[in-house]
Amino acid sequence: MKTPQEYFRKLFLLDILQGLLITLRHYFSKKVTIPYPEKVKPVPPRFKGTLRLFRDDRGEPLCIACKACQRACPCNCFDIEGARPEGPRPEGSRVMRPTKFDWKLDRCAFCALCVEVCPTSAIRFSPEFRMSLIGKGPLLVHLPEMYLEGEALQEYLCGGCRP
Repeated sequence: MKTPQEYFRKLFLLDILQGLLITLRHYFSKKVTIPYPEKVKPVPPRFKGTLRLFRDDRGEPLCIACKACQRACPCNCFDIEGARPEGPRPEGSRVMRPTKFDWKLDRCAFCALCVEVCPTSAIRFSPEFRMSLIGKGPLLVHLPEMYLEGEALQEYLCGGCRP
């Protein structure tokens, strides 16, 4: 049996009015959205953006072409070849350098196994999250593009689509 209070709630639509009050309260409260292209929210430190190769303080590549990332990758994203540099090596230089480093972005699951297994921390995630592209061409990233960052990476991915 329904009580008089339930009839009163249904007659005056109090549940709908209560929902509308909540909507009005949120409508006039402080906005939590940010204007995206003008302001970019900083990404957390553990964010998995795009993979990049890094260099040491002298500008030398950290990658020693050990192929550990290629062996650890469950998706078979990497194709790496290395060679020993010819001529005298400066003191403290690495034994091998990559001559070919291809990363198939369309296969990558961003599992971070390649990052964990790298002995020199040469391959790491960058904070770049804007990876929209027009064609499938930029999905195969070669050695020179693995060092790109920021606007240069955007220009490569877009392929000159921005005016």
